[in-house]
Amino acid sequence: MCLTALVGFASAAGEPDAGRLGLTLAAMLASQLAIGWTNDYRDREHDRVFQPSKPVPAGLVEARLLPWASVAAVTAALGLGAALGLLPLTFLIVGTGAGLAYDFGLKDARLSWLPLVVGLAVLPPFVWASLDVFREEFLWLYPVASPLAVAVHLANALPDLEGDARAGRGGVVVRLGRAGALRLLGACLAAPVALLGLSLLRLEYEAAVLLPAAAGYGLLLAAAGFAYRRPGREAAVWAFRLVVAASVIFAGGWLAAV
Repeated sequence: MCLTALVGFASAAGEPDAGRLGLTLAAMLASQLAIGWTNDYRDREHDRVFQPSKPVPAGLVEARLLPWASVAAVTAALGLGAALGLLPLTFLIVGTGAGLAYDFGLKDARLSWLPLVVGLAVLPPFVWASLDVFREEFLWLYPVASPLAVAVHLANALPDLEGDARAGRGGVVVRLGRAGALRLLGACLAAPVALLGLSLLRLEYEAAVLLPAAAGYGLLLAAAGFAYRRPGREAAVWAFRLVVAASVIFAGGWLAAV
């Protein structure tokens, strides 16, 4: 949701159409609720053993309600997307479908990273089409920031590595192990900085916007690195949050600086 709002404001030079931005955010919220509720329902037995504090195993939410809630959320997302137009609706369907594909089996496959990459890849054009603010230069976001999508997936899966390994799951983080996943995560987080340097050959940036964003990115990643040095799931959860915040700041700062 934060990334959707940030892409909207940055792409529209701080002046997006308020009504269409509201519809865009509402559609994204409904999509994310559908994906999240479906995931919790599908993982309810796994969570009873490995994450008993989550709402369903803790008894805070009845599992039988989640399928109906997910269907309602998908319906709402499609209705809101349709109100934005055919092209935004198409991007929304692709992103929501990618998330649901993860829920329904890809999370345990070698391609567990793919749904998040697809979902994040279609988020900017969903916003650009919804707000009618596309500029050709924005396409450079893909070669510069694409590694961040893989990084977010790795950071998201690392807190659950121990439980997923014991449960016999086969996602990419389980296959790589903690050390291998952290090495790949570091490479994915370093790559955008190098790619940003290469993009200077073709693009001009507003330094007053880009430099603070880059500094914020670096500071948050340093904090994430410190968190990863600490043992336990909670530290990995905080590291994930910091990686997500850093990625959002990088992407938003890049768009605003173009």
